Amino acid sequence: MPKIYEHKRRKFLKSLFIILGTIFGGIFFFVFFTALPWILLALGITLSPNPPTPKITHGEFPFHLVYEADGKQYTIDDTIICDYGGKGADEGRGKYIKWEERLSSGNKITSFLFNEDYQYGIKLFDGVIQSQGSTTIICDIGNPEYYLGYKKYKDYSPGRVNISSPIANGIISEDELWNKYKIKIIEEKFSEPKVGNSISAETAYKDVAELVAKGVMVTPQEYSYSPGTKQIVFRWKNDTDKQLTSEQSFYIQKKVDDKWQDVYREKSVSFSREEITITPNTEMLHTYDISKYTNNIPAGNYRVVSPVLVPVKEKTFEAHVLCGEFTIN
Repeated sequence: MPKIYEHKRRKFLKSLFIILGTIFGGIFFFVFFTALPWILLALGITLSPNPPTPKITHGEFPFHLVYEADGKQYTIDDTIICDYGGKGADEGRGKYIKWEERLSSGNKITSFLFNEDYQYGIKLFDGVIQSQGSTTIICDIGNPEYYLGYKKYKDYSPGRVNISSPIANGIISEDELWNKYKIKIIEEKFSEPKVGNSISAETAYKDVAELVAKGVMVTPQEYSYSPGTKQIVFRWKNDTDKQLTSEQSFYIQKKVDDKWQDVYREKSVSFSREEITITPNTEMLHTYDISKYTNNIPAGNYRVVSPVLVPVKEKTFEAHVLCGEFTIN
């Protein structure tokens, strides 16, 4: 073969290799740098520590629920079965524990996302409501983390009712549940969670009375009230030389097994513009409108809890509470 043709052939192959190398190199770098974040994320998840394996991996928890919907009464007596389902991993949660929950009867149970965890519940309503759209109302029956004692939830116990629709999402009050949707929870009883699975109900419990403002007496005008009571009047007596600031918001606790538990709690207890000034060495009457929570509070021992600011020095305050007890007979 003449040298001139050999030279052209080599030059052509060299150019071809350069072009192909550029194309494949570009593809490689594009794929590499596109996938690099996911590769690093997967590597980080792989190298991250495993969540602790729970000591308690199985539990069965009977519950009783009676409710009324559209004039009909329904009774559910069933058992919640909770199991540890192993460990999983994804880019959203990293490594996590998988849980399983079902009813022993085989009846359908509904899962829904509430805050960062999935909860489980019984559907009380699922349909379309005029001017509101597709609406689902669920009675929360608790999740495995709660029942198996793996996680301690603040201000939570099974039995709350949640709504999901285009215009309303979250916990719904008893009054709104009845007045707007004609659904009423008549009776409910859920099993207590297990302890010793990374938490202990005995050590985790904390009485809010530890934050009570010193030197302030809160006493009711009457100690006993009927279930239909709408308002309860307390006398606030400030025996300190400090001017305290409270507000209209409050929540209600009930004494259960010698421990105070939240039963009617506002979504927010932050300070608002409706401030109440409690001047030094004086007393005043303050009315709690409990009808904002319920029109028929069950019998029991209760207390109201109000936030209050106590001055420490100029423009510096400490957050405390005022607590007043009362009884419903």
